[in-house]
Order: sequence, then structure tokens, then C-alpha cells
Amino acid sequence: MTFSIVAVDRKTGEAGFAISSCSWDSGMVGRTDAGKGAVVSQARGITLLRDEFFKKTDEGYSIPQIMDHFREIDKGIEHRQLGMINKTEPGFSFTGEYCTKHASHRTGEDYAIQGNLLVSEKVLDDMVVAYEFTAGSIIERLYAALKAGDDAGGDARGKVSSRLCVTTSKPNWSGSDVVIDLRIEEHEEPVKELGRILFKGLSLRDGFFFTGRLSGAEGLEKKDVILQLEAFLADKKDRAYIDTWRVLADAQLEAGQNEKAIETYRTYLMISPNMRPRLSNEVDEGKLPKEILE
Repeated sequence: MTFSIVAVDRKTGEAGFAISSCSWDSGMVGRTDAGKGAVVSQARGITLLRDEFFKKTDEGYSIPQIMDHFREIDKGIEHRQLGMINKTEPGFSFTGEYCTKHASHRTGEDYAIQGNLLVSEKVLDDMVVAYEFTAGSIIERLYAALKAGDDAGGDARGKVSSRLCVTTSKPNWSGSDVVIDLRIEEHEEPVKELGRILFKGLSLRDGFFFTGRLSGAEGLEKKDVILQLEAFLADKKDRAYIDTWRVLADAQLEAGQNEKAIETYRTYLMISPNMRPRLSNEVDEGKLPKEILE
């Protein structure tokens, strides 16, 4: 009743999964932990197996040993489908004898793809091609695989939900190991909607990259980063980038580019008129040129 992929990027320490289904909250059957690996327990999936995977991974079990353990503790294993990957072993999938056809799986060195109640096995084949031949981060490759499965017909019953989640062994500045975790529920096109949000988010991340570079740049390097940020924001006059517009305006002003800065502050106010009182106060305090309010 679901199609999914689990994968790892052993160079970056990232691991994750992507999944879609006609079921509500399809993403609940997947889990990825701190770059250790990823697992999905689907068809008649149960969270016991999902969580037991990481417990046994921490105890040093190999994936085949974990599968043997599942057979011992789960009387309904032949009704289930599993995809598993860790930091060192190739992808592993299991499709129980009683899973609803089309039900099957595909595995590779750094991924496992599985699906049941599919329109055809082309769903899985197209997912393999998309993952293996898409360039970019594990996030982009996971989404490419999910989209390929969706484009090939996906779940025979229809579409309701999707999820993409990636964790890392190198936590970010806040201490979180979650790189991205997006869920779409009760949507006519959950995979396409996930992609829309995902690529907007990746674009925002690029903006944060430029603002981070500005904080430590000086002289000619700073002017170069300002030019790059100007080009980046040229077609992004919307509220999602409001803070990045303010960073650019401040940087232009600090660099003595007053005319550019004034226009950028005006764009900032056009995007978010509610910020006018705050900028008015800064003008009154002599921090900003009065022309931005004209």
C-alpha cells in the first residue's frame, strides 16, 4: 500500500527515507537516527520493527541478523515489507509472502527501495534509475526517487500522504541531527507538494549560506558576496526571504552602497509593510537613511 526508499550517504554521514502512500501519515512507518541508518516497516507495518532495528543496530547486529531476529519476534512477518540500511552494509529489503501485489523491492549499495499494492513494478524500476542517476545531495536524490515512483503511478489506490526525512551524524549549530523532515497529509498530489516545499526550503538554505558568508567578509570579498546575494534575491520578492533582504540592505549600507541599500530597504518594506514602524524608529535614531521611507 506504499512505496518508499531508505538510503545513506557515507561521505556526509547522512541517512534518510522518503515514502508515499494512499494511507494517512505514511511517514510514521519510517525512522532515521543520527546518521546511523534508516528503516521502513510497511504493508502491515508496525513501529516495533522500526524501533527494534535501531536497538539491534546499537547492539552490533548486522542487517541479516536483525532480519533473523524479526522472524523470531514477529508472527506476522510474511504480511510485512521492510527496507533497511546502515552505515556500513548495502541496502536490504524484505517483501513478505502475503504482501499485496504488485509487491517487490530493489536494493543497491547505498539504498533499498520497496513497494506494495503498486500499479506495476515499473514504479520500483523508475525509482532505482532516478536515485542512481540524480546528482546532488541525498535529499535531492531521495526526492527524485520518490517523484519517479509517483510519476510511474505509485500506489494503485491513489494518493494521500508523503514524507521525506534525513538525519546526520554531524549535528547543526543548534545540536539537532535532523537535516530535514517534511510531511504532507491529505493532499491530491502529496509528492509534488512535498517537492514544492522542499525546493523552496533548499533555496532558503542557499540564502542563509550567503548571509553567513557576509558576516565574516571584508573589503572586496564582501562586495563580491553582496553581488552574489543581489543576484540570488532578484526573483525572490516574497515573505519567505524577508530576513535575507534585510541582511542584504544592511550589508549594502555598511559597504557605502547607499543608493542600492535604499532600494533594498524599500523592497523589504514592500514585502513586509508591517516592518515600517520599526524602520521608522531606526531612521529617527539616525541608523538608517530617511529616504527609505519616501
